[in-house]
Amino acid sequence: MKTKQRNHMGGCALAVLAVLAIASAALAQGLSLKPPSLANVNGRVTARFGVAVEELPILKGELEDGLELVLSCTIGLYRVNDYWMDDEVASGTFVSALGFDPLTREYVMTLSRGEQPIRNQNIKKLLDEGWGAVEVGLGSWALLDRGVKYSLRLETSMNEKDAPDGIMSYFYFWSWNPGAENSFQLDFTY
Repeated sequence: MKTKQRNHMGGCALAVLAVLAIASAALAQGLSLKPPSLANVNGRVTARFGVAVEELPILKGELEDGLELVLSCTIGLYRVNDYWMDDEVASGTFVSALGFDPLTREYVMTLSRGEQPIRNQNIKKLLDEGWGAVEVGLGSWALLDRGVKYSLRLETSMNEKDAPDGIMSYFYFWSWNPGAENSFQLDFTY
């Protein structure tokens, strides 16, 4: 009898581990970044990148159930130091909220640029329009010195709107860990 209980407990433990592995895989695959680049736009350093959500059916379900999500992107430009911590040259943020309007049956996105919210009944088209090509100004192009090593660092996360920082709460893709996150680093010499 004890052998059957052990086998049952072992099977349950394996099932729990499998569910956790699938959940963390879904979390890790939540956001996809288009590699960032830097551009000189009217004498200003501008970071260009794009964000895509890979699990659209899950996203649609969460939004239609009333969840409002916020995409936060932090971009930093650093001067690389070989023997000490890197120096921050400039930084910027992009924040965008995503929700669903049940009356019009449209997905609604607000952008951090202060523009009017954009709406579309097709979630993929809305995401492509709002997050497919993002530009964030980082400061004057004169901040860059020729022949110097730099690092552009981009970090993104998507969490529930108004979720408190530092406190565990339910986040995107049914996980108790922070929401879908991703990061990218581009090292270059100017």
